[in-house]
Amino acid sequence: GMSLGKEGPLVHVACCWANFCSKLSSRYVENEAKRRELISTAAAAGVSVAFGTPLGGVLFSYEEVSTMFPQKTMVRAFFAAVIAALSLSWYNPAGRGRLTMFQTHFVQMPSLAEYPWFLILGAVGGVLGAVFVHYNIKISAARQEGTAFRKRVPIVAEVSMIALVTALTSWPLLFTRGLSTSTIQVLFQGCGHAPEDMDMMGLCAGDDTLISMELVTSLGLAALLRFVQMTFTFGTGVPCGLFVPSLYTGACLGRCLGMFVTWLNGHYHFAAAVDTGVYAMVGAAAVLGGVCRVTISLVVIMFGLTGALQLIVPFMLAVLTAKFVGDRFGDGIYDACIVLRGYPYLHEPDEVSFNARACDIMDDELECINTQPTTLGQLLEMLRKTTFGGFPLISSGEDHTLLGYIHTEPLRRHLEKTLGQSALMREDFPVIFKKYTTSRVQGALDLSKFVDETVVRIVPETPLAQVHNIFRQL
Repeated sequence: GMSLGKEGPLVHVACCWANFCSKLSSRYVENEAKRRELISTAAAAGVSVAFGTPLGGVLFSYEEVSTMFPQKTMVRAFFAAVIAALSLSWYNPAGRGRLTMFQTHFVQMPSLAEYPWFLILGAVGGVLGAVFVHYNIKISAARQEGTAFRKRVPIVAEVSMIALVTALTSWPLLFTRGLSTSTIQVLFQGCGHAPEDMDMMGLCAGDDTLISMELVTSLGLAALLRFVQMTFTFGTGVPCGLFVPSLYTGACLGRCLGMFVTWLNGHYHFAAAVDTGVYAMVGAAAVLGGVCRVTISLVVIMFGLTGALQLIVPFMLAVLTAKFVGDRFGDGIYDACIVLRGYPYLHEPDEVSFNARACDIMDDELECINTQPTTLGQLLEMLRKTTFGGFPLISSGEDHTLLGYIHTEPLRRHLEKTLGQSALMREDFPVIFKKYTTSRVQGALDLSKFVDETVVRIVPETPLAQVHNIFRQL
């Protein structure tokens, strides 16, 4: 299959259902904030179905998906994630009879002497994540709608070519020939704890780890190939996520490092035992953390995927290191995609102290509409020429008291419709905002209903930090 994960389409489907269901209730139709909370709940359910980790789904929605996450939303998200996990358990699509995708059987905590190696895995994961984000965004920008590439190559042709190249390049190597999830399951296993009926793909010699340069080379090539495939596949015109290929890449690299540490331990005996499966799991978490820059939810998801409770601390160490290293180079893949798509999203400030006030940065020379009588033609000409989405309504040219806000498009369409449908209407016909002025013009067209009085108002001395929070919550 292609180098992609399943969390992307499952979260998308869940959010689409949430948006559809929101249209059935006036409570959500008329309240955009409530609809966003419902979509946050759906995202938690989608991740829960993707990996069988309801708690990880709730934390992922809280940490990465949602800007605002009230307590009521957390309870609803938890309920939805539990129902999703129960449905998945009842349906049992994989036939395993359990939610855990990559069940492992480790009973011994890693030695303290191994923790520096987990730090190294975290640093490598952060660097690889930054490299992936850099080149994937460049590729995605080059194939957006309207680019020269997209004009020459249709989306269907691009996806077909990527699928063909993925199949041709994956077949020669043993570790890339099968499904990624099956290979990850093998890489996560320790040679002394693997199920008897599991094919370890030449990674073990009985209960001992097989160490050979040929095996390290094969795993390194598999990681490199999957990394390149993932870089080109994510963002193309097919529903896809990146958890599975990221886990695969990190598991291969972690297994290679685990073999090296096993060889060192055989000479210097700094640990009682070294399990290469542990390094594969920590490496998988490190690369995924470097790509996505999630922390708490990723640790919980890794625990849910593997059942390895005793590896919580190594997971935390690797994920935090990956985030710190990756952040030195740039944003995570989700933030970078938001910027690339041009979505209206205001990030949290990093190490910024706002000492200014609103009056220090605001523009006081605005184009406004005042309540003084004017003509239909003058107002319509102003609305047609402007590039703004709306205008503040003020009392007069001398009195700048804010009375409300007028949205450009609804008023323009109304004036054009009125002018075109009525023979009595001419461009010199008077218009007025009757509710907001004491001036009176006989027979004037009243436009008071187009004034939005619910705009947020702040005093000029409002701290800039508070202004920033207001915009983030819109």
